[in-house]
Amino acid sequence: VMTPSPESVSPEMTVLEALQIMHEHKFLTLPVCNQTTGAVLGIVDVMDLILSCDGPDGTGGLQNLFDSAFDIPDDASESGSIASRDSRASRNSRMSGVGGRSIVSSSHTARTHNHRNTSTFAGANREPMLALTESDERPVSKLRPKKPNIASVDDSILKVTQMLSLKRSDAALIMGRDGGLAGIMTDVDITRRVVAQRLDASSAIVEMVMTPNPTCVTMSDSAMSALSIMVDNHFRHLPVLNDQGAIVGLLDIAKCLNDAISKLEKSHSKTSNAAELALKEMASLQGAGSQSQALQSLLGPLLNQAFGNSGSSPTLGSILDHAATTIVSPEDRVLEVGLKMTESRKAALVVDYTNGSGELVGIFGFKDMMCRVVAKELSLEGTPVESVMTPSPE
Repeated sequence: VMTPSPESVSPEMTVLEALQIMHEHKFLTLPVCNQTTGAVLGIVDVMDLILSCDGPDGTGGLQNLFDSAFDIPDDASESGSIASRDSRASRNSRMSGVGGRSIVSSSHTARTHNHRNTSTFAGANREPMLALTESDERPVSKLRPKKPNIASVDDSILKVTQMLSLKRSDAALIMGRDGGLAGIMTDVDITRRVVAQRLDASSAIVEMVMTPNPTCVTMSDSAMSALSIMVDNHFRHLPVLNDQGAIVGLLDIAKCLNDAISKLEKSHSKTSNAAELALKEMASLQGAGSQSQALQSLLGPLLNQAFGNSGSSPTLGSILDHAATTIVSPEDRVLEVGLKMTESRKAALVVDYTNGSGELVGIFGFKDMMCRVVAKELSLEGTPVESVMTPSPE
């Protein structure tokens, strides 16, 4: 179930270049290898890149990017989809999911909760969100939260993982017995709290492994404050309420980043017909590389501001200097791989040392563990990672 023979990137690649690749291919992770020797050096994920976008003076390249995206007026179609979804939720305060019931945060008035997240900042108490000022017209709704997948605290872990696998999602919001938001369960929780703890997913219930009382924001809260909460606490997901306290969405920081970059690209193509024609001509001659050049011209100045306009951004090698790495062999069993992933909190790189070269042959992530192993009830002790990895990852 792994991804076999992944393509890798160089440690000399800049964060900007890595962001381009992740955006173009919708990747969440990138293996890093020495391009001369083929030696596997490690793996970076989208959160690693986001955290590296802050310059030495604390100026946020990510904030520059989102500020620029927010300044672009929404298309009528985009505004309509946000408004219609929020207004529907406001009218009936209901989301499709479990029993058609409204899911209301039991601590909506406080807006935030003690979030026992799986990150380094687990258990940190947050101050209430800053409300929008009169001059701030950038609410959370502009981040276009996605529709959440809903489950109950009494559902089996197996049932929820199968639901998430079917919907190709990686997180579910969990409804308590009182109808309120009780927690969140992600693919990382499945590896750390189900696989590593050897729980029986068919008999154990979600309440045993979910992260309880997740931090929440509302549609009308400041979008930049919501993003700051996610970055500061290493949260990839953040539940969103409407003004009545009902759950209406889920922020995914990777989706937020992709949406912002796409918006900048779209605006750029609209404002310069000549540039658009040139881009199409280059694309026909050179393929996707021309798109990367256009994207670099968009993102480069925004991120360079964070580094004193020095013209350079951090390399992936500098990120790996401070990051843990999970390297496993193709024949390693999924249970052993899950234990290593739990310790490093990173996806696993599958490396074949048969010929002594250490060839990268696959990648195995937290979503792979949830969808390809747990949801399919495969044996943790008997399944080699090479049978479930993603082969040939970029």
